[in-house]
Amino acid sequence: MPSQRIKGQEVSIIITRDGNLEAELVDIKSCEFTAEFEIKDEGYLGEKTNRKDEVYNGVKGSMELHIHSGDIFDFMQALKDRAQRNTPDLVFNIAGIFAFPSGEIRTVTIPDVKFGAVPISTNARGDYTSVKLEFAADDYTVEQE
Repeated sequence: MPSQRIKGQEVSIIITRDGNLEAELVDIKSCEFTAEFEIKDEGYLGEKTNRKDEVYNGVKGSMELHIHSGDIFDFMQALKDRAQRNTPDLVFNIAGIFAFPSGEIRTVTIPDVKFGAVPISTNARGDYTSVKLEFAADDYTVEQE
């Protein structure tokens, strides 16, 4: 019997600030995260091939969302305040909940996320205004429910 693949309708993305849900940042159009691994390659005298190894360099990602309230500007102000060390202990987390058709649920949690540029785009009269978020963190965890 063929297995059904997971679709975007079975994936939820949650952003929290100091443990509180960013309730208005929910119109997420796309999201991706990348576990960053680096391959090390070194050759030694007397050996016929290079040795390979890897290094884990954390996680990075991006998401695009549409906005339906001015809360995005509060979010951006919180990012700015943290970056300027006005609120240096502020913590943002991102969680992705993947509900597979088989009933299996995996939650990917990216703690203490740092953000890059936050462009806001309005391209045409009939287009939705969109925001792109780039982020990175030291690590991620995966839990099975």
